[in-house]
Amino acid sequence: FFQYTIAGRFVDGANVNGNANGTPVGIAPLAHLAIYKVCDSFGCSDSDILAAMDAAIDDGVDILSLSLGGGSKAFYNDPIALGAYSATQRGILVSCSAANNGPFDSTLSNEAPWIMTVGASTIDRKLKATVKLGNRKEFEGESAFHPKGHSSTFFPLFDPALNATDFDSPYCGTGTLNDPDIKGKIVLCMAGGGYSRIEKGQAVKDAGGVGMIIYSSPDDGFTKFADAHVLPALYITYKDGIEILDYMNTTSKPIARLAFQGTIIGDKDAPVVAAFSSRGPSLASPGILKPDIIGPGVNILAAWPPSPDNKPTIKPNFFLASGTSMSCPHLSGVAALLKSA
Repeated sequence: FFQYTIAGRFVDGANVNGNANGTPVGIAPLAHLAIYKVCDSFGCSDSDILAAMDAAIDDGVDILSLSLGGGSKAFYNDPIALGAYSATQRGILVSCSAANNGPFDSTLSNEAPWIMTVGASTIDRKLKATVKLGNRKEFEGESAFHPKGHSSTFFPLFDPALNATDFDSPYCGTGTLNDPDIKGKIVLCMAGGGYSRIEKGQAVKDAGGVGMIIYSSPDDGFTKFADAHVLPALYITYKDGIEILDYMNTTSKPIARLAFQGTIIGDKDAPVVAAFSSRGPSLASPGILKPDIIGPGVNILAAWPPSPDNKPTIKPNFFLASGTSMSCPHLSGVAALLKSA
């Protein structure tokens, strides 16, 4: 799906469950693409990466866009840095993702001075969803759940961390929610734990839950993710999650309701560096300021063949992706426009 961000044509009515609806287009829709496979189910080998970069150089490309990379390495031992150096000598711009190991310092990949290292930022579009508690406090999150037929009534809240018999219960891990009290309740789940956000929702749904609230880890700051959940659900910040937990722990019958407002354009705080976007300073070359630039990389509408919620009977062509792998092709497209000017 990265290539469509660089040079996709105009597509009317692209959306995910009616969210982010519009006519998206790649940054440089008239650009020609040459795509080289370097990864398989076992990973991306150094030899395949170098072979593809050599082939691209021989084919006369103007820009190399690489949404892949590893940890920090000495440049002489980094295949992408070596391949990029050869490309740069021939006037080819090399644009690479910075990696998704933020917000911690010195977590970059692709940090060579001759590479354009791209971090990720938020955009000014939100897929707004809210949770309102019984004490009338309201918290804003994001979700790509389709609200058709959803009842915005109050339901009891449930914390799977209380009396948990499985270490993964607070994360709403697959097969860990065995408490019968979950039925008919909105479940509060911790982010992470090795389970995807969609998997968490499926676990809650299988246990009889009617909704889900995922709250982030402290390191995730204000970055929120929108997903096409299998049940009414939203993603909120760690701070808001702790406030909800405090309400649950001080109320005999805590209740909440979920509401979905859909696509909102004009987030005044955007762009903000995504929490996951890798930070400098560069370990391999501390005197060079990295990353070079940030680009859109949170909840990006992207082309994708399978159903976003794994329903085999539904075949949408789009989903929402986040990562520096999404921001990198944005800047590659901008570079293509500049080169063609």
